Amino acid sequence: MAATTENLYVGDGSTVLYSFTFPYIETTDVKVSLDKVDTTEYSLANATTIEFDTAPANGVAIRIYRATNAD
Repeated sequence: MAATTENLYVGDGSTVLYSFTFPYIETTDVKVSLDKVDTTEYSLANATTIEFDTAPANGVAIRIYRATNAD
């Protein structure tokens, strides 16, 4: 079983920085999806902010979440 915490946003076509509020141990535990499709087109700008390579389009559902193994 996996534990998951998330922050949800909606793209506006220009914003590339999005903050998240959950703790994590490994940066690889932080995941991002756009319209329910996982993406790797981002990096961590700092410990609590992701930066997209290109701003998500207007209306795109953004999910920043933590996916960890329960072990």
